Amino acid sequence: MVTKFSNLLNSVFSKWWICLTFLVFSGICFGYLVPNAQKPIFANCSDKKVTKVLDERILTWTADDARQFYEVIGSEGRKAYQMFFLKLDFWFPSMSASLLYISLLSYAFPKGSKYSRLNLLPIFGWLMDVFENINHYTMSGSYPNLSPLSLAVGPIFTLAKWLFVITTPFIALIGFSMRLANKRVKAK
Repeated sequence: MVTKFSNLLNSVFSKWWICLTFLVFSGICFGYLVPNAQKPIFANCSDKKVTKVLDERILTWTADDARQFYEVIGSEGRKAYQMFFLKLDFWFPSMSASLLYISLLSYAFPKGSKYSRLNLLPIFGWLMDVFENINHYTMSGSYPNLSPLSLAVGPIFTLAKWLFVITTPFIALIGFSMRLANKRVKAK
């Protein structure tokens, strides 16, 4: 079942033009849509040093970071943060990046190759982002009563998401290097 799903993804996404399309779409999402959608969150922020939402903090955040963030963005900022998730962050940015990574890994590890199922990794990264988004949405609505569970597991979701975001291109690079090495061996 897992191999069949991996092969299906590989058949659909292992084309350079699909990879390029998702690269452009992800660039638009993260370079234009996300920054513009975040502006209302910080419109009335009482601390001008706070310019990033929690899920943009590489690699993760602490309970104190969360308390400070939700306090300084104020009531209107917390409402805007929830709208940010409902209108955009639940839907496009992470999904487009995950599809880009599925395409990249499908291209790097072709169907039938030993590591072709690595193209499933971005699904786990996307799930971590979904869990992270649900957590931030919930905390925005419950402030100042932030759940100890949210403060405990939220940083784990953020860390897991960033690990997938950072390591996936390196995994793809290893795949492309392996393909190039195999071509050289076969050419001899």
